[in-house]
Amino acid sequence: MGHSQIAAFARLANGNVKPTRTIFGQNTKITRNIHGFAYDPVKDEIVVPQFHSQAIMTFRGGANGDEAPIRIIHGSDVKIANTDKVTIDPIHRETYVPVIGAVMVFNSDADGNVPPIRILKGPNTQIPPKGSLPTSVVPDPIHDLVFVGRSIFNRTDSGDVKPRGFLRHGAGYLSPEGGGLFFSTFRSGRGNRANGAAEAAANPGFVENENYNQYSEDASVGVWRATDTGETEPRWVIAAPPNGPLRDPVGTVAVDAKHQDVYIPDRYTNSIYVYHVPEIFR
Repeated sequence: MGHSQIAAFARLANGNVKPTRTIFGQNTKITRNIHGFAYDPVKDEIVVPQFHSQAIMTFRGGANGDEAPIRIIHGSDVKIANTDKVTIDPIHRETYVPVIGAVMVFNSDADGNVPPIRILKGPNTQIPPKGSLPTSVVPDPIHDLVFVGRSIFNRTDSGDVKPRGFLRHGAGYLSPEGGGLFFSTFRSGRGNRANGAAEAAANPGFVENENYNQYSEDASVGVWRATDTGETEPRWVIAAPPNGPLRDPVGTVAVDAKHQDVYIPDRYTNSIYVYHVPEIFR
C-alpha cells in the first residue's frame, strides 16, 4: 500500500519490477492514510479502511484499476474515527477496527450505516484512552482469542473487561495455516517495542513509548506460537542482526504458509523482503 493505491505483485517478483495490477483512482476512494488492510480468503475480498471518511471498504479480490468497492460500512451509527488499519476473522465473519481508546468489531458482510456488534473499551481493558491507535489487533479463530497489542482477550469480550493475559511481544500477524504462529517485528536493543509486557501487567497505566528512533540496525522478526504468553523468547528469529537487512520494518508482516514464505516490509529501504523458511512451518 502506498501513494493512494494498492499494488499487487507476482509472488516470485524480485528487484525493481512493476506491479501486475493496481487498485487506484477516484472511484476506489482509497487514501494514503492506510497502514494495514486485510485479505479475506473465504470470499476472495480485500478490506480497506478509509481514514478521512471514517469508513470500511470492501473490494473484489481481483479488483483492478479505478474500480469502486462492492460494500462500504459508513454512516452515523458506525462511529469509527481516524482508523488506518483493519484485520479480519474470516472464520467468524468479523472485521476488527482499532480506534483511539477502543477496538470495534463489525460483521464482515455488513454494508451501509450499521453499528458495531461489539466494542472493547474502558479502563480495565488497558487500551490507552488517548494518543495513538492500538499498535495491533489480531484475532485468533483457532483459540477463540483476540490480541490487542500485548493484551490477550477472549474473542467475544465486549465492554470494559480485563485482559486474560499478556504477551512479551506485540501481536503482529497470526498464521492459522501455520498451526497458529505469530510473526512480529521487534528490536533487540534500545527502543525495542517487543519488551514491556511485564511492565504493562504490573502497571495498568503503562503506555508504550512511541518515541523511538525509526532507523535501527537491530530489527528483526520474531516467531512465537499463539499460545506463548509472558516473557517467552521467540522460537525463531528472521532477518536477525548483524547481517539482517531490516532498518525500519513497518506495517504488518505477511505470511504465505502454503509456500512457506514470509514477507517483511521496510519503510527505510522502501522494500519488501521475502524469506523462505520451511523449517518454521514443519
